[in-house]
Amino acid sequence: MDNNIENHQEGTIETKQIKVGYRFNLDVYDKDNNLILKAHTPISEGILNHLKSVGMDKLYFDPSKIKNNENEPTHKAILSEQLRSEAYDHTKNILNEIRETFIKSPADSISRGAIDKSRAMMGKIISETEKNEDGIFEIVTKLKDMDDYYYQHSTNVAIIASILASRLDFNVEIKNSMGVGSLFHDIGYSSLSKDILDKAQLSDSEFDIIKSHTHVGYKFVEKNEHLNDLEKKILLLHHERADGKGYPYAFELEHYQNNIPKEIRLIGLIDAYVNLVMPKPGGKTRTFREGLRYVINMVHAEYKTSFAFLPADIRDFIKALGFIINKGELFMLPGDLVRINSGEIGIIEEMNRLYPLNPIIRIVKNSKMETLKRPIIVNLLKSYQNYVSNIYDRNPAQKNNPDKVNAT
Repeated sequence: MDNNIENHQEGTIETKQIKVGYRFNLDVYDKDNNLILKAHTPISEGILNHLKSVGMDKLYFDPSKIKNNENEPTHKAILSEQLRSEAYDHTKNILNEIRETFIKSPADSISRGAIDKSRAMMGKIISETEKNEDGIFEIVTKLKDMDDYYYQHSTNVAIIASILASRLDFNVEIKNSMGVGSLFHDIGYSSLSKDILDKAQLSDSEFDIIKSHTHVGYKFVEKNEHLNDLEKKILLLHHERADGKGYPYAFELEHYQNNIPKEIRLIGLIDAYVNLVMPKPGGKTRTFREGLRYVINMVHAEYKTSFAFLPADIRDFIKALGFIINKGELFMLPGDLVRINSGEIGIIEEMNRLYPLNPIIRIVKNSKMETLKRPIIVNLLKSYQNYVSNIYDRNPAQKNNPDKVNAT
């Protein structure tokens, strides 16, 4: 939720009033005017614990910027707060029902009633998002404990999957299936020990247990006649990666590209993105913009050994959702240092809003990392097979860990 900073006219915010999930609509600072949080950065449990551990009782902001902030364009939420809350409550009830079934009757599956209710919920979400074409996405944040994390994660993945399917003009059945499959995508966790699920750091053997959730979830629904094949395979395959480092089968690039349905690849991308911007308690929380830049850095390119996603899928994700999840702002800007998939390094000269992976760039190094004596201006839109495949953050401390993307 956005905590309206205008309610703190004196320019201070007491740390004890801040809750996990808050996003302030102005930058906030410490008493020495050091930037603590950029505007709209979600407050994670880790951030909150850090503020308390260093004795930071108050945060500060510039009240003079409130009026200017009012003049910035505002966007209506693509989903009402009421429907987001309703979707969360539905997810919580359904996942609790599934957990009880795993414990008491593991040979059973998801009930027809639960599936029908989930289809109806996805239908409401799709209908409302299609009425609010210019709306922006507000992430569901109701984090109190680890159970809440899994409820909100599944809710957010399902909502974003439904929005994406609508923006890509998939047919009605596919739209609904992507939403329903996403809602159920992590039900295999219901069979695992909470001691392992709640751990921040996992051993290799514990991570192998975590990875079993895809196959466990699939076997739970494999013979369920009320779910279609796509919905079932979402549970099984959403953690596969383009570089062969995914699971459960570690498919290589060619198989991943040709045999895993695009809808499932997109849900794997959404799952990874939601994990970046709303991680487990204690995890590093990225802003929506940082999350978009991170997943672009995980697109396939010939010079990479670690990558998770295909360029066509990244393009669809960004084109359909970039405006919606980044509040209408560009996530790359002129002046950004980038690398294109053919290996050259360049600086963005001009962005293309419709095709953000294909800006006009000034090439400064060739694919051998040799500095050019005379930079070359290239419009990537004229050579569509080329695209931005890495964005270099100015802060060197912000590095990707490519093998962890889409891992859990």
